[in-house]
Amino acid sequence: MYQGNGISRSTFKRMILKAKDFGILTIYETERKNGSQSSNLYSFSRFPQSEPPKAKKLDQPKETNNLLKTNNQKNNKRNVAPIELDHAFVSDKVPQAFVQSVKYFFSDAKTIEEYWHMVQIAAFRFEFDHHTDDILCIAIQSFKQLIRKLKKSTKSVLKPIAFFYGIVTNKLKELFLNQVTEVSESKPIRYVLETGEVMYYDWLHSENRGDGSDGTI
Repeated sequence: MYQGNGISRSTFKRMILKAKDFGILTIYETERKNGSQSSNLYSFSRFPQSEPPKAKKLDQPKETNNLLKTNNQKNNKRNVAPIELDHAFVSDKVPQAFVQSVKYFFSDAKTIEEYWHMVQIAAFRFEFDHHTDDILCIAIQSFKQLIRKLKKSTKSVLKPIAFFYGIVTNKLKELFLNQVTEVSESKPIRYVLETGEVMYYDWLHSENRGDGSDGTI
């Protein structure tokens, strides 16, 4: 009748029973006026309207989750502040006496090393870099003078380390000039300018000519 596309009555009944079990159909039996059974009435049940799942319940691909996790880990690493080392980790090149003097005001190792580096630069200018005891004494005195300036001055010091370098330089310059007067008149004294230029103080020519026009200072 349906050219081979129809289904048998038994198949239809099985599907009807399955649809009934799933709640898709409701079967109502009817009867005739004489009380005999008539055709069944099949009523399709309406499914409740379902809302789309919320965003947080959506299943995301595993690859996406892994990428987000990796990016978060990278961002967390970038936001981690570097560990600050205290005075106990100062380089061995810095005398302990200087470390002990500075640590009460600047406790981190990097700052202490930077202050000592300023001392070394100033000492090299006047060729005092090998006078360890004298340089250490001047460095500690200069740092104490810096702290007095920071504590007592009404004007703020914008760059304390630069101010400290100026104090050390002035003290070394004074020591340098005192030594110049004590050296032999025939021996010139080497001096490095801030520009890096090397000059020589020739005491003999300075006394005789007094103008420094022969290359002396």
